[in-house]
Amino acid sequence: MMELAVEGGTGTEARITGIRVAGKTGTAETGRANINTTWFAAFAPADDPKIAIAVVVENQVNGFGGSVAAPIARQVMEALLR
Repeated sequence: MMELAVEGGTGTEARITGIRVAGKTGTAETGRANINTTWFAAFAPADDPKIAIAVVVENQVNGFGGSVAAPIARQVMEALLR
């Protein structure tokens, strides 16, 4: 299921060409209008994990886990896996 989230769900911004990534996005309301805490947790390669990562970014205006935290996770995973 976590692979599907990255393949075509809310975590597509974490896709890495040639590497199967499994991940989960999250968005938490802060109680302030349109200000969210965003997160993305993942591991890769999905079939033989070498790394696990969790990215949390607080106080994002109109932010969501898939659009804010997932791209950061992708950049870190790419650097570590290549």
